[in-house]
Amino acid sequence: MKRVRAMKEMNIVEQKKKLRMRVVEIKQSYSQRELQNLSEEVISTLELTEVFQNAKVVLAYYSMSDEVNTHEWIKRHHWQKQFLLPMVNNSELVLKRYVSEESMLTSGFGIEEPLGNTFPEQEYDKIDLVIVPGVAFDRTLNRMGRGKGFYDRLLPKIKAPKMAICFDFQVFDRIPANQGDIKMNMIVCQNEIIVE
Repeated sequence: MKRVRAMKEMNIVEQKKKLRMRVVEIKQSYSQRELQNLSEEVISTLELTEVFQNAKVVLAYYSMSDEVNTHEWIKRHHWQKQFLLPMVNNSELVLKRYVSEESMLTSGFGIEEPLGNTFPEQEYDKIDLVIVPGVAFDRTLNRMGRGKGFYDRLLPKIKAPKMAICFDFQVFDRIPANQGDIKMNMIVCQNEIIVE
């Protein structure tokens, strides 16, 4: 039985690896300008959601070049909402408050991260909404990340709704998923919102 489970897990790991490569190839077929335009469409859809409009404390992410661009969106809303951004600390994500573009520092992973104090874990219940990046998603709200498990370890600690934002081409009917993968409550892309 254990051997069958191990074989199944290995198969899922292999399927995820292939799907990640496929999504990378699709993304590379778009120019940075095209991805930026698509990002603006995704963000416009996100801004219309009631859950975002009502949220006061938002855990978001500061996008890398191949993700839905969140930089301008955070800058635009950070006067009305408090944004928290994740930062890699050993093998875990810790949260820090976003203050300004100038208070960001590029990490060893090439990700811009906020300077300043860590947002305490005992205050995670103050978070109203979590905006989650990912490589691929499916119509049953599964999420596949980059394979390090950072979000799968962080998200169970937070009760707030989990909203993935992505490009349309990152959504599939079914993606490989195992028990440790945390499902989303909502997926927002350019042309649709998928909810549970």
